[in-house]
Amino acid sequence: MIMQQKFHKGDWVRVNKDLGSCMKHFQSDCEAIVIGSYADQYGGEDYHSLTLFIKDGGQVSWYGADQITLIEPNRLDMLEQWETEKAAEIKEESDLDWIFAHGQEVIHEGYGASIAALAACFGLTNLWGSHGEGVTWLSNAMGTMNIAAPYLISGDKDGWLENCQRLANEARSKE
Repeated sequence: MIMQQKFHKGDWVRVNKDLGSCMKHFQSDCEAIVIGSYADQYGGEDYHSLTLFIKDGGQVSWYGADQITLIEPNRLDMLEQWETEKAAEIKEESDLDWIFAHGQEVIHEGYGASIAALAACFGLTNLWGSHGEGVTWLSNAMGTMNIAAPYLISGDKDGWLENCQRLANEARSKE
């Protein structure tokens, strides 16, 4: 039996408060826009698993169709606005001058864009690794922040960049 698709790209939805114990690490009780079902994005017949763009968050997969409620269909205009706002936030939080001016905040909040920018300074350009694993991202992010923390606390951007150059040179010499 072919399942009917309940939600479509651009649908403005509300994510339930209770997502169940298996998804308690996912953001809940928030607004989102549907990006598409698994079937929309990759083919097949899985119309239940959805990628959402979370307001003030970003793109996240896989919410179940039973975990969201339609607010209003076809709000691609809202998706575009949210994506533009998120892109501006990422641009700001990945700027090294901003990162070192907000060092304590970056340490405590762990902004993904800031961590990625810091890692790129010593040549780590994909925190997710070759298989896109969350545990790999977490390990790389924690390692980056452990190295960066003293520089962030002191606001020493120049010292950070010198250290990164040294780390990059050491890595090249081991190849």
